[in-house]
Amino acid sequence: MQSAQNVAYAAEFHEPLALVISRVEEELGDIARLIDYNQSVIARLTWEAGGSDPSYVKAMQDADLISQKLAGIAEFLRNVADAVPPDFHVETHRATGNLRLAELMHKIGAKGREMDYKAAFDAGDFELF
Repeated sequence: MQSAQNVAYAAEFHEPLALVISRVEEELGDIARLIDYNQSVIARLTWEAGGSDPSYVKAMQDADLISQKLAGIAEFLRNVADAVPPDFHVETHRATGNLRLAELMHKIGAKGREMDYKAAFDAGDFELF
């Protein structure tokens, strides 16, 4: 498989590196908040039944740790993005090509495909599961 830097795409896919890092940072922060929210809902609904089970407690603690780690990585990326020179650019088309979730692909990279994604979403072309 070719690495992203060996493939040239149209200029529309070349973006400031700091902007791409910021989008990844934002997505990681959103995921951390979602884990926190889901963990609180799950704990509220199931604590009485599972609170005395060490495996349950460990799983809840692990979810909290995962959320904290994601938030920490997001903050690290924020600091990296702030330090990247504005003239550093990256090609995002191929870098996002192997992502399995279209929504994630369009949130963090390949800005040139943003309109295609919005059109598909507006048309109802997405899956609920």
